[in-house]
This record gives sequence, structure tokens and C-alpha cells, in this order.
Amino acid sequence: LQPYLYERIYLRLFIWATKATIQNADLVVSVSKSARDELKGYTGSDSIVIYNKTDLSRFNEQINGTIIRERYNLGDAPVVLNVGRVCPPKGADHLIRAFNLLKVSVPDAKLIIIGKPTYAYYMKKLEAMADDSVIFAGFVSDEELPYYYAACDVYATCSLWETFNIPIAEAQACGKPVVAFDVGPHSEIIDSNGVLVERESIEKFAEACIMKIKQARGDNNE
Repeated sequence: LQPYLYERIYLRLFIWATKATIQNADLVVSVSKSARDELKGYTGSDSIVIYNKTDLSRFNEQINGTIIRERYNLGDAPVVLNVGRVCPPKGADHLIRAFNLLKVSVPDAKLIIIGKPTYAYYMKKLEAMADDSVIFAGFVSDEELPYYYAACDVYATCSLWETFNIPIAEAQACGKPVVAFDVGPHSEIIDSNGVLVERESIEKFAEACIMKIKQARGDNNE
């Protein structure tokens, strides 16, 4: 199978199953306005919007990320974090390209990618693009996840499609700035401390991450 064909097959099956399910539903709920519009476009059915909520007892600005920095010997290095499935629609390849550009200005930066690989071919591609400043952390338990957010300077996602994007909300609850492509619901959930970048604009994405790292570290001088 060619790259991305897996995802296209999955999406068609998902849409078919969604249509079948909605026909028997008394109430349909979407997790964002963007998701509502997309659902209506695919199925013709309307829905109400109820946003996902973040557990603020677990994700908050009081969490200390020292344990994660010590685990990976990060010291005081600037850290960019990404959480999610490691698959083409989540855009980890775009993120690594942007990170490689970022390191020209911030050579000691580290990128942590959390998530289980979905396809072996894609993971091999990512590993070939990355050097030892990129940490593939694999699966991380729900109990440990808040400490990763606490350890980072910037949360970054190059995801190309979302219905909500829970990690963005979790990162913001931990007080972290977010840089993301302007797709789907991101404009609905990213706060005023975040930056939306035109889809697949890798250089602008890297520039936004650099800016947020400098702001997080109190260095706003160009």
C-alpha cells in the first residue's frame, strides 16, 4: 500500500460508520464548531457543540517537570513537545522539518515526540529525518503526561486534521504556549498566547516556535 492510502481507507470506513450510527441517534454532539461543520458536510446531519474539558486537577501550572528533564538529561535546554498518534495526518514529518530549521537559531533545543507509531514505514522516515536532538518517547501513561507538558517550553503540532486536539488544551492548562497549523478547530481552542501558522508553512512555523521559546525564557531581543 502506498503512503496515506491506509488513512484514506480508514476515513472512508469511519464516514460510513458515522452515517450509519447517526441515523439511529436521538442527539448528535460535536466537540467543536469545525467538527460540526465537517460532520454536516459528510452526513447532512446537524449537531450541538460541547467542547472537551480538561482535568485541571491533573493539568495545571503548578506541576514540576524536573523529573522529565532529568530522565532525558535535558538540563536547561529549550524543549519543544508534541503529543499524539505518530502518523501522517498528525504531521510529525512537518514538525521535524520545522525543528531542524529552529535549531539553526536555537542549536541546543530538543524535540520530544510522544505517541505510538501507527505505521512502520512512517516511523522509519521520521527517524531518518531526525538526529539525537529528537526524542521519540513512545507511549506515555496518563499519570506521567502532565510532567512532560511541565518540562517543555513550547507545545507544537503540525497536525493537518483534527476535530478538537486535546493535547493543545492540556498544554495550555499547564501554562505552555502553543504553535499549530491553522486547521480545523485550532482557531477555536488556541488561546491568546498561542500562534496559528498557515498550513504547511514550515519556515513560519519554525519562526513562531523560536519566538515562543525566547518569550518563555525572557529573551525577546531579536
